[in-house]
Amino acid sequence: VNKIDLPTADPSKVRGQLTEYGLVPEEYGGDTMFVDISAKGRINLDGLLEAIVLTADASLDLRANPHQPAEGIAIEAHLDKGRGPVATVLVQRGTLHVGDSIIAGPAYGRVRAMLDEHGQALTEAPPSRPALVLGLSSVPRAGDNFMVVDDDRKARQIAEKREARERNAQFAQSTKRVSLEDLTSLLQERQALNLVLKGDVSGSVEALEDALAKIDVGAEDVVLRILHRGVGAITENDVNLAAIDNAIIIGFNVRTQGRSVERLAEREGVEIRYYSVIYQAIEEVE
Repeated sequence: VNKIDLPTADPSKVRGQLTEYGLVPEEYGGDTMFVDISAKGRINLDGLLEAIVLTADASLDLRANPHQPAEGIAIEAHLDKGRGPVATVLVQRGTLHVGDSIIAGPAYGRVRAMLDEHGQALTEAPPSRPALVLGLSSVPRAGDNFMVVDDDRKARQIAEKREARERNAQFAQSTKRVSLEDLTSLLQERQALNLVLKGDVSGSVEALEDALAKIDVGAEDVVLRILHRGVGAITENDVNLAAIDNAIIIGFNVRTQGRSVERLAEREGVEIRYYSVIYQAIEEVE
């Protein structure tokens, strides 16, 4: 029961009204726990947390099953120079073991090693355990679900299907069906700013992409397209893609993969911009 710090607050009246819906407070002989708090005034928040823990432990006995193939979520991911793709995962169900075949979004592989928050090696990660996972084929996105499958072949097949489905969805989103009524407007040339985004971690790339997608330049004849996004250094493939579609490459906390990439960009006339502050990138793109 929130906002008890207001002069007009009446927690007893709230309890009486909620009994009409079958929520009878414990002090009235029922089994519903009521906690009076003020979020703004930070009143009795400790009592609320204690009540939640008590209900979860005693009444509900909420526990994850540790005896099943692991499932969870990738919290963050990045490309390490020495280790390759590295993902920080949080196990929600089951137990993750070294050697398990795993799939996380479009990435797949076998868990080659796991590390805890102190950099110490782990052999298994039970429910609620975060772990740094090595051995994936590519860098998953922050928020991608992961799961353990029977073998590497099955993991690769699922990952390829996911990647194909995502690619088709992006293509369908960028391809607009037109009618004869739209033909006149389509014949008019629209200016487009094409971008290729590369960053150090997937969370940063997603945040930058989301912020750029919300830019409103106030002109109907200008469109912003993000052709590709990825994690890691800027490669020759990124430069070639930008050259074909006349795009600008944005590097967020990353550089090019060697001097040869810079020479290729100069030769193809591809502009590469480097940023370490997301607001500066948004401002200059806008």
